[in-house]
Amino acid sequence: MKNNDKSILVIDDEDSICLAFRRFFEDRGWRVLTAATAGEGLATYLQSPACVVFLDVRLPDRSGLDLLGELTAHQADVVVITAYGGLDTVVRAIQGKAYDYLVKPLDLDKALALANRIRETRSAGGASEAGSARESRGTLIGNSPPMQEVYKLIARATASGSPVLIQGETGTGKELVARAIHQFSPRRDGPFVAINCGAIPGSLIESELFGHVRGAFTGAEADRAGKFESANGGCLLLDEIGELPLDVQVKLLRVLDTGVVERVGGSRPVRLDVRILAATNKNLADEVRQGRFRQDLYYRLAVLHISLPSLRERKGDIPLLAEHFLQSTTGETVPPKSLSPGAMEALVNHPWPGNVRELKNAIEHAAAIAPARAILAEDLPGSVRFALPERERREDMLHRVVVDYATRAPSTAGRHSRTLEEVERALIDYAMKRHRGNQSEAAAYLGLHRNTLRNKIRQLKRDRGPDAPRDEPPEGR
Repeated sequence: MKNNDKSILVIDDEDSICLAFRRFFEDRGWRVLTAATAGEGLATYLQSPACVVFLDVRLPDRSGLDLLGELTAHQADVVVITAYGGLDTVVRAIQGKAYDYLVKPLDLDKALALANRIRETRSAGGASEAGSARESRGTLIGNSPPMQEVYKLIARATASGSPVLIQGETGTGKELVARAIHQFSPRRDGPFVAINCGAIPGSLIESELFGHVRGAFTGAEADRAGKFESANGGCLLLDEIGELPLDVQVKLLRVLDTGVVERVGGSRPVRLDVRILAATNKNLADEVRQGRFRQDLYYRLAVLHISLPSLRERKGDIPLLAEHFLQSTTGETVPPKSLSPGAMEALVNHPWPGNVRELKNAIEHAAAIAPARAILAEDLPGSVRFALPERERREDMLHRVVVDYATRAPSTAGRHSRTLEEVERALIDYAMKRHRGNQSEAAAYLGLHRNTLRNKIRQLKRDRGPDAPRDEPPEGR
């Protein structure tokens, strides 16, 4: 293949995808080949090697990720395209030495930019970039562009043994990222050890990290290995590294430089093989400027740097996360609980200062207190449900009544559908029970005048007899 070749091969069984690529790239001077199956795609490439291959993950005859290895073995530059760019897919794509990947619906401008970059690299006589990683266990959830960038960094970090600094607000999933790096890496069969540097008193942190010998200090009744020794052959996560005292920072730097640990009170050096992962919710660069963190240690830790987005920066992931946490919380509940439109709107509108951890707690709270199948905004914690205006909260309440009432046994008349009158009766009954028979409060909750509610109750009593809302309160209520 010539280095200045402007050709792409699209391997995708969706005719609309192939047509979109053809029209877009041909209008810009590229030659476009297409194939609908893995077998056809490989044969087409071997017969006419393209500058760039755009490869779908799901193909009729086999997985595109299986085909990826064969294409790259023939020096193909492959961009994987997928409908869902989860961590597992990203890691497997980069493991297979994909140049990059795109998530559907496709951004063809981005596809063109990737193709141009690959072509320029080939024209310069260089090799395209490719990462490597291990198989994912799917620990992180999110399909938003910020999370796609995080997935790429995780996948590339697994190929290195260098320290990684993970920064992000509280609750963004820093430990999940650290565990992902460990489980995808060649060290995955070794131990993963985590220590919260901010949760241990300064007088004990050195012993926790490096261990101690018997008699090193009061209470040291026996030799004890530290976290570094426990993590030998694996990874050590230094969580909240920004809380580490300056004097311990000096000793940590020496361990990173030499790979040797000495227990507190001991003199025998222990050589270790440990990969360091550090996490913090602080801006360590600012901490360095303020003199609270050593500059040399900062540069030693931040060889690779992953910055996690806050949940408010990836609101598109909230429905996916919420449904995941709800399923994890309710398990095999029958009938399964679901989030009403109002509840989902409240979740998306909330700023989430506690990030993903706060969202998980909110879902667990709502699932525990919701009396019916439909989880409403009013079942969410107060700080979250008030993100939904009062009018929408009333409409959300109606959603529960309708869902709950519609799933009851059919009426005695044998009908399987409910009339508007029946739903109205159920709604009034719900509001009256919720407000313990207080017509004024029930009317306000329903957005009605009290006299309107009273008249509806009387009418339902006449039309439905004993099925109408019972226990009408006195006129003064």
